Amino acid sequence: MAFFFLNVFTFIMFFQPVSVFPALAPYRPYRYSAIIALISFLLAGKKSDIPLLSVPNVRYFLLFATMQVISSSAIWLHGGIDTFKNIWLNLIIIYVIIVMSCTDEKKIKSIILMVVAAIFYLSYKSVSDVIINYHPGLRPQGFGWYENPNDLALILTCTIPLAFCLWELSTSIIIKLFFIGVNSLFAVNMLLSASRGALLGLMAVGCMCLLFIKNVSKFIRLSILALLIVSIGTFGIATVFTRSDLIPGQLTGDDSSENRIVQWKACLRMVKAHPFLGVGPGESVYEMRNYGGIRGLVPHNTLIQAFAETGIPGGIFFMMCTIFPIWEAWTFFKLNRGNMSIPSVIIYKYLIISLSGFWICALLSNRIYFSILYVTIALITAIRENVFKPQGLIAES
Repeated sequence: MAFFFLNVFTFIMFFQPVSVFPALAPYRPYRYSAIIALISFLLAGKKSDIPLLSVPNVRYFLLFATMQVISSSAIWLHGGIDTFKNIWLNLIIIYVIIVMSCTDEKKIKSIILMVVAAIFYLSYKSVSDVIINYHPGLRPQGFGWYENPNDLALILTCTIPLAFCLWELSTSIIIKLFFIGVNSLFAVNMLLSASRGALLGLMAVGCMCLLFIKNVSKFIRLSILALLIVSIGTFGIATVFTRSDLIPGQLTGDDSSENRIVQWKACLRMVKAHPFLGVGPGESVYEMRNYGGIRGLVPHNTLIQAFAETGIPGGIFFMMCTIFPIWEAWTFFKLNRGNMSIPSVIIYKYLIISLSGFWICALLSNRIYFSILYVTIALITAIRENVFKPQGLIAES
């Protein structure tokens, strides 16, 4: 029952029921589903035997969250309380419960399914709105946390590999066809988004998934890959050119792209001026003018933002938590080339592609607080600690 409530919390986190059904707002489903998941986990949850704080990634995650709270408190005391309560409390709850509860492939697949199911509705609603209300220049908006086309593009970039994972692990032709349809919808949504980041993310995760998928003929994989590349190079780019904020006929040269380097340099000056605690979470956009940047324009680089707002220690903890797992995966796959058909390794492969997709987009945007990042990291940590080590795929440290 405890794991059921974790699934519910995961689904609600990504489905955002209040945005879909505003009448639910007084009932606060997101907050209370988190509380119920935590209480049920503490009282009746089946827990991993691993000492939680013995896992390096868990320590880095908690240290980064702590640095965020301390940095907020340095501005004003209640700021740290708000940062913890409004951002990190729910992220810590879902991260810790996933790491401790996902003890086998079946449970990890269940969490992945909850994410894909929730984002499927988001994508369906976004595409439907464009089709029903179409006029030149209309872009899919999503809703809630993903109402910005760039936010929508990033969550879809991260979710496409998860749908590929469920596709490869399925033995039913009908289910395989269903997930092909899901990914097709995601891809169409990204092509319609008129986001340059969406095209980059779709190209990246699409190529990685199609190149590394097993049990699909080379001809089919290359045919789908060719279709993807042609779609991005024609329809996708043509859609980007419909944006009124870009220079006609050009993908670069607009204020949004040209001013990013100015903002990055301003953030680096923030790091130099505030090396230990940064300027505070969310404060870089307001501090830009004081450091030679453009006030009101976000940094457009998640990693630089982490260092500027949380300081050098916080930035290092953030890197170790969210980027180092990609390096760990690289070394893992070199040592386990003969085990690529094991279900747990297949899941791990797609989780790493999802994380890589996040970073491909996030290096040009601001997404420190994206839930999918920490859910993905938690699943990666769970599969390495709870599945690979018992299977002997990773040596005990």
